[in-house]
Amino acid sequence: MTLPELITAMPFCEHLGIEVSVAADGCAEGSLELGSEHSSVPGRAVAHGGVAYSLADTVGGAAVISLHRAPTPTVDMRMDYLAPARTDLVADAEVVRDGGSVAVADVVVRDAEGTRVATARGVYKTGGGHGDTAWGGPVDGERRTAGN
Repeated sequence: MTLPELITAMPFCEHLGIEVSVAADGCAEGSLELGSEHSSVPGRAVAHGGVAYSLADTVGGAAVISLHRAPTPTVDMRMDYLAPARTDLVADAEVVRDGGSVAVADVVVRDAEGTRVATARGVYKTGGGHGDTAWGGPVDGERRTAGN
């Protein structure tokens, strides 16, 4: 399974309909078909802010994961909403700093017409843990004992 396929298969991405198409060399691209379930206004297609945020966070994380090949949990994300999202969304991300314990990715979210809907800067934890993940514990949440 490729990295874009792996990220797209995450249950949350499947639930929202986020598809990651590219994740390589610190860059990523993804998209989301806007449906009525994404709207913040009954009977109208106006995406809830959390939809653009989730797309930006996922694509930013995919860019970081493409460099580390390991889980990189979100530490912080700054989002600026620039226009209402009324059509399908696309996002492009680029890692702008890859440090020893965190990485920073810039993300642009656009609608189907190319209008900038939002920009974001995400910070992702890439190291510093003492275990199977950046947070220091195993991926499945189970504690390990000294003999395992």
